[in-house]
Amino acid sequence: MVTLALAVVGVARGLTASGGAGVDFLSFYAAGDIVRHGGAGLYDARAQDATARALYPGTLDYAAGYPLPVFVAWMFAPLSMLPYGAAFALWDVVNLGLLAGFAVALHHVLADVPAVPRRILLAVFVFSVPTMANIVFGQVDLVIFSALLAAYALLRRDRHMAAGVVLALVLIKPPFLLGIVPMLAMQRRWGVLLALCAAGVPLLTLPALLTSPDTLLSNLTFIAHYPSASGRDLQVNAAMMSNFRGLVVSTTGRDEAWLWLPGMIVIGGGAFAIAARRWWRGGDPAQAFGLAVLLPLLASPHLHTQSLVLLFVPVTLALRARFDGEHAASARLAATDATIALLALYSALCVLWLSTALGFAPMFFLVAAVFAATAFRWPVEDGAQAAVGAPDVDVPLRMAS
Repeated sequence: MVTLALAVVGVARGLTASGGAGVDFLSFYAAGDIVRHGGAGLYDARAQDATARALYPGTLDYAAGYPLPVFVAWMFAPLSMLPYGAAFALWDVVNLGLLAGFAVALHHVLADVPAVPRRILLAVFVFSVPTMANIVFGQVDLVIFSALLAAYALLRRDRHMAAGVVLALVLIKPPFLLGIVPMLAMQRRWGVLLALCAAGVPLLTLPALLTSPDTLLSNLTFIAHYPSASGRDLQVNAAMMSNFRGLVVSTTGRDEAWLWLPGMIVIGGGAFAIAARRWWRGGDPAQAFGLAVLLPLLASPHLHTQSLVLLFVPVTLALRARFDGEHAASARLAATDATIALLALYSALCVLWLSTALGFAPMFFLVAAVFAATAFRWPVEDGAQAAVGAPDVDVPLRMAS
């Protein structure tokens, strides 16, 4: 109830443009306006800042930068024709529609899961801080979440070309493919990668080239210098990030790359090595996919709360695996354990977010814990085969308690 109340207040502030609320959506809205008027200055920090301030109907202390690909700005170009409040409301309706779609899909993905943990998962996901952040800030991560879950379902059905096309939507934030692409390569799913390239390369390049010949290069340059390119014009908020960088910056008060980048490289490299072993040797395809989704959350240098909705991809798949082949005698105990774990995840997201808002950002520890649980405590269904993305070979299986 408290989370919902905060979300309602946040959305109301975003709709009325009060106190600088909705700056994440404002960056997309301003980028859409820039490309609608020719695209000049799309990846110029001062132009982004000036456009955002000109379009925002309220008082704006700072603007958020727009580092996403050009095609995302094109997606928001039609919305930029509406007044800011109407555009924000319409985009929130889209996000709420995605949540409703997830609720429907949940009954199919988790058909074998008892009703109580299935409904608890839905409630925890819908009312979690990351999901509410997507609604309040007008973010795009629910689109990425939907694309990843849909791609996994298509892979399970051996619809490789369709899965690759759906994965192209993840290019809204390309770093979230850092685990998916090597997983598919190690599993020799060349058809999926081919479809991803066939859909993704034009998506990244054609809108950029049609906007202006140097837009693609400007995008890459802006991203390469993004921690410093913002200067005084845009706000990065590194101390609010949900990764190792956020932990270091919130603790030290300094954002120099030499302080956090070496540790992030070590953490990302170690996580990749753990995941790669499971991708290479086969095993439960749901576990492999979950690790691929989680890897960028540990390795990305730019990660905020709303992107943690991706934690619910491996959580959903683990819950399904926990009850596949479950005997009736132990189903009640398993349902109780699952319910406790889901409520603990929800509580941790709330408490750690509150700590972040108060000046100390420990969300990295939760992400690392979910990754470790996915890698080492995965519930494997009895009699399962290494299906999606691996040869059909029998592997020793055991049920993790």
